[in-house]
Amino acid sequence: MADSEDSTLVEFDADAALAAARDEEGASVRLCVEYTPDEFHTLYADETTMALYAGSESEMRDHFEEVHGYVHVDFTEQDLFGDLFRGAGEVRSFVTYMDHVTLVRVLVGQQGLFLSLSPDSAVTPVVETVEGVVG
Repeated sequence: MADSEDSTLVEFDADAALAAARDEEGASVRLCVEYTPDEFHTLYADETTMALYAGSESEMRDHFEEVHGYVHVDFTEQDLFGDLFRGAGEVRSFVTYMDHVTLVRVLVGQQGLFLSLSPDSAVTPVVETVEGVVG
């Protein structure tokens, strides 16, 4: 699946957001998934990501279904931080740094774009670029 699939799920331009993230200098996008509380759709998975699942799209999808079971946390945290930090503005994204990957979730209402980046990627420019596209 190293080729991109077209967005079918969210109302914002996920295709343009993925393209912009992949074009961002200093970034290495490994995975991109659009999601809502009820569904997800993989837009892109590179060879590194596919290798984690021995090249099996069905194994990858099974794992993503497990992960998607926790997607409500993104929307709960969005509401929580919005309520707790009054006057700070809208919660637009979350970034999680791990040893071997950086996970980015950009939210637009009850829809999101999940990006997995190599750990040496320049994260802030990717987030700013994607946020600029999804508006």
